[in-house]
Amino acid sequence: MNVLNAHLVRVVFLAILLASCAPQGPGLNTASNRPGPVVGTLGAVFDMTPAYPGYPWTRDGHPVKPEELSTSAGPSHCGWQSATFLGIGWPVGTLSTSSAQARQYIRDPRAAVKASLHDRLELNAKLPSDARPTGYAYGSIQVYLSPTDQDEAVYLVGPSGAERWPRSDPMTLCE
Repeated sequence: MNVLNAHLVRVVFLAILLASCAPQGPGLNTASNRPGPVVGTLGAVFDMTPAYPGYPWTRDGHPVKPEELSTSAGPSHCGWQSATFLGIGWPVGTLSTSSAQARQYIRDPRAAVKASLHDRLELNAKLPSDARPTGYAYGSIQVYLSPTDQDEAVYLVGPSGAERWPRSDPMTLCE
């Protein structure tokens, strides 16, 4: 084997080794090269949501700013980090500059924020027949709204099912 072939074999070996060590789960979806989880439950993604600005969302394949859509952990100084806050510019597609141009939905499975939010959360939801995708995605997870209850909830849909997150109106703020 000549020197060039030996070098090529080493490069290929290193590439395979690095690819096999690449992280899976939240981060870069190596199957599609889009941000987000490869596969998994919604709980696996949103039980440990990162702090603001949270996960990088896209709409119709294009990155969006957190003022348009964000999912992030609740503020830790209030003890709400186990909850996920979803903020969406309203109407859909708006870059919100104030709370009047946004809606807030909260996933709070541990009732850290408010019991009323916890009680209205559905972790195994059935998507209403009139629900439609908004175009927002984080990897394989999509955001859906139903015209009949968009004032009450938002739906997050992944490969393993759907969740219905209640709207917080007025918005829940940490003091």
